Amino acid sequence: MKLTLIALAVACATTPAMAVDFSLSNANTSNIKAAQWQCKGCQTPERLSGELTVSVGFSQIDDIHAANALGQQDTGAVTALNGWLNINQEGWRIASTAHNLGMRNGDAGLSISKDNLKLYANYEQRNYLKSDKATTTYYFGDDQLTSGAVYSPVLGVERNRVTLGADAQTEWFGLDLSGDVAFHSEEKQGHKRVSVTTRRPLNLAQTIDSRTDELLASSSLSGSNWLTTLAYAGSFYNNHVQEVYHDTFGSLLAPDPDNEAHQVTLSGNIRGQQSVFDASVAAGRIIQDDALVNAQISPIQNWDGQLNTLDINANYLLMATDKLRLVFNGRYNERDNQSSRFEFPQLDFNAKTGLAFTNVLLDTKATKGSAKFQYRLASGYRLDAGYQFDRNERSFSDRETTDEQQLWAKLKVSQWAGWKVELKGGLSQRDGSHYQANRLTSTETNPLLRMFYLADRDRVETELKLFHQPWSSVAVTMNLKYAKDDYDHTKIGLTDDQDYSYQLGLDYLATKHLSLYSFVSQQWIDANQSSNQWQATIHDKFVSAGGGFEYSGLLQNTLSLGGDYTFSNSRSDANVSAVTTPDDDDYQFSHSLSLYAKYRLSERSQLGINYQYERYYDTDYANVAVDAINGLLTLGELDHNYNAHQLMLNYSISL
Repeated sequence: MKLTLIALAVACATTPAMAVDFSLSNANTSNIKAAQWQCKGCQTPERLSGELTVSVGFSQIDDIHAANALGQQDTGAVTALNGWLNINQEGWRIASTAHNLGMRNGDAGLSISKDNLKLYANYEQRNYLKSDKATTTYYFGDDQLTSGAVYSPVLGVERNRVTLGADAQTEWFGLDLSGDVAFHSEEKQGHKRVSVTTRRPLNLAQTIDSRTDELLASSSLSGSNWLTTLAYAGSFYNNHVQEVYHDTFGSLLAPDPDNEAHQVTLSGNIRGQQSVFDASVAAGRIIQDDALVNAQISPIQNWDGQLNTLDINANYLLMATDKLRLVFNGRYNERDNQSSRFEFPQLDFNAKTGLAFTNVLLDTKATKGSAKFQYRLASGYRLDAGYQFDRNERSFSDRETTDEQQLWAKLKVSQWAGWKVELKGGLSQRDGSHYQANRLTSTETNPLLRMFYLADRDRVETELKLFHQPWSSVAVTMNLKYAKDDYDHTKIGLTDDQDYSYQLGLDYLATKHLSLYSFVSQQWIDANQSSNQWQATIHDKFVSAGGGFEYSGLLQNTLSLGGDYTFSNSRSDANVSAVTTPDDDDYQFSHSLSLYAKYRLSERSQLGINYQYERYYDTDYANVAVDAINGLLTLGELDHNYNAHQLMLNYSISL
């Protein structure tokens, strides 16, 4: 044991009385004048603190897709509010935040707490807009599909989410008792592209209008070395969209049905001197009893669907020695379908056969177990290794059982000054029960076809991570990955693929006031598919690069300048041997530039200016003109090709 000089002096001065209890609880404080003590490093929290930023600007936008990056979908003026505010007074603590309020994506929060009670509320608006170039002549009125004049619905979704919650803590018979409850309500509105078939295939812009309410509640009880929690989670989904119905062709498209889900979870952990054990058991039920579509061949009006779930998870961690740590994990998941069963007329590709079949109830079971260890070989050297086993059982599937085993190891080296190295490698193998198309799909599925998530597969993967800091002002990172999958027994389907990538990063503190960073990454995915009559190769490429700087201390430490730039590019090439006219490639690239300047007007106020630019282009061979393909009616060409600009003036004040 190493003793400080003070501890050594105290020990020497009290040597004759070492048998006496010198714990703090028995210390004699009667002669101490605590009123004269003063902590020069302690400061009383301010009753009011915060920062408020008001932004006013202008955006030039030619494509609604730019709103995902700039927060505004139309050309014109834009305003935003950002900031935070804390109030501490007489034991009450009030905290509020705001981020991009007034723009298409923003949020705000408020919390009020005193002693062991806290109340909070949050609001979030999240939009993702795809295109405003869609054109169609089909309208939805109630549940009827009608045709009229051409109009352009906006494809995308707007989410508005509200959260209300409370949590509290207290003592109960010497134990710590805590509880919390939260309510979330999210509304989604917009349009999405769907496809139906009448005399010919049609692409339609279906309305999105739904609401999801969630209720979460939990209570925890803990002692000195244990914790147990009982929790409930409930979800209620209400879709305001009705089915797509046509007077001539009947029901064309069923909406997402209303449903609800409930789950109760009991979890806990116990901590020993060298081990930790935690486990959880969750039982749930998913219910769907909404009215079905008005199909003449359907004899039922309500589905009466029910799915029972069971999830069990257990973990055990043991510090066997000061060098060896062991971790064991086991999981079991079960989905038991208890829905109603009905008989339906059997249809083939040509005409009604008169046969009948019963809908099947799909059940799943998943069992997973893993074991890993960490062993410190020597100072600066550590070895991690592990084994994992996964079994998945699916009823009425082409393959009802799949087993996957994985073995991996990782070596971490930090012995050399300025260097950190990680090398990881792994092997995995998947096989399972006899593979054959079941009786429900055998008339439509080739028995030699192998679904990639069910087929036998051998995988090899490796990864190398490097971190090097040659000087205190320079840091370099590198990450290399490679993985290869072989589906040796697949005759029709995915036969093999390779995935390899690299990432490089550089951070440089050039001077006291100037910092720089840059990065670049590339990824390639090559896949091969085969059949008796054709061969296909798919090449996917991804590139991302960028950099930035920040320069502070200008004009006597009142002015700071900065900027960030990012370039991304992706491309997918598909070649099929039996196709004389191959499909066009999928291609996308974007340039994003952000420049800013901040000028300190006083100790509590600041003036800033921001400029953002986005250049975006993409093309998808699946997007074609309305009548480009005979017999197919689309929503038009929805590719993007635009430049967008935004200039914002900011004023910030600190409270």
